[in-house]
Amino acid sequence: MLRTIVLAAVSMLPAMLCAQTNPKQGFIITNQNDTVYGTIDYLSDTKCAYSCRFKPDGGVEYKTYQPNDIRAYRFSDDGVFYVTRTFDVDGEQKTFFAEYLIEGGVSLFHHKEGNTNYYYFIGEDGNVVVTKDDTQDTFYRNLTDKEKADKRRAALGEVNRIFTKSDKALHELWTKDINARNLSRITQEYNMKYCASAGDCVSYRYDEKVSSSVSARFLVQAGIGFGSNKLKKKPSEYVKNNDVTMNTAVPEIGIGVDLAFPRFNKNLSVQARVLLSRWSMSDDYIARDSDTKPTSISLKYWDLGFQVGPAYSFLPQSKISPVLRAGFAMETPLGIKKTNFDNLAFDSEDNPTIQAYGFYVGGGVDIAIQKHILRVTAEYQWTHSPNDEVDFGLFAIKAGFAF
Repeated sequence: MLRTIVLAAVSMLPAMLCAQTNPKQGFIITNQNDTVYGTIDYLSDTKCAYSCRFKPDGGVEYKTYQPNDIRAYRFSDDGVFYVTRTFDVDGEQKTFFAEYLIEGGVSLFHHKEGNTNYYYFIGEDGNVVVTKDDTQDTFYRNLTDKEKADKRRAALGEVNRIFTKSDKALHELWTKDINARNLSRITQEYNMKYCASAGDCVSYRYDEKVSSSVSARFLVQAGIGFGSNKLKKKPSEYVKNNDVTMNTAVPEIGIGVDLAFPRFNKNLSVQARVLLSRWSMSDDYIARDSDTKPTSISLKYWDLGFQVGPAYSFLPQSKISPVLRAGFAMETPLGIKKTNFDNLAFDSEDNPTIQAYGFYVGGGVDIAIQKHILRVTAEYQWTHSPNDEVDFGLFAIKAGFAF
């Protein structure tokens, strides 16, 4: 079986290499200002600056557009927005698809060639100034601190004239790293305060976290539950009564991750949890050789659990959203301590490790706190050991913090 799978994968490799490796939904804007929706092949910043491979919805083939063939193109869900522009690149005028970052009284564009990032500012007077970040080049790392300061001074000298009205903007230009995030924020704040007469300031800056096809949140949580172990009896000659059920309060802590797929479905996510709980129980049963006196039994252990499954958020963009979740559950009792368990579950010393498998279902609410989430849920979990020794049940209330 494994050999067949490997051979099939190898046979598909050439086709996979020739296929579009990174197709994404988006649109182009033609020179006639028409918007056409379809699929764009996204390869890299450098390649996307000089060509756009686009297939319209319903089409069967990609067509490659060069700068000036179209006005602009953009990836869906607030992805990168490229527009045809002609700018200076180290003394040479080049026409390319520039990444549009900020539109306003002062507009900002980004372009990358090799390891150098170029940022173009268009001021209120229409003049263009450029700065660049080449700190990723190997030669930059070998410069002295004075040489690095001189390069920064030369890079920002022209840009200073754009922001002369704001001491704050000038200060941040000299103290913050030269990158898309910092320059976009400085430009946007400057526009809002000093360029309101030029109209609305629009940010097109690509936010990788928002636009990514997969996003992750990490979770820490704690809870308290009511748990039960239903212990199966061994041969009836030893035990007179039915199976023994032991109940207890169960404290629990856990960590996990939520994987969301915003481009596929904003409501659905996949959640995985690792849980640790403490079980401590005692009960009585009546043995065959004692008709009147019950036998006291006790059971203590740590339980290591795992859950994975889908979750559905009804209002993912709202401050408070109801959430339903369900999926596969597994748990393993660890450090088992028991008394008087002859002829009951857990009595085998040859195989002291027991694993149980089952399901969980639950619901609750997510409460947005700035960029984080406070999560409160009620949940039921049931698992069963493969050899029919024990049924585990747990109803719990949990609170967690996702970040």
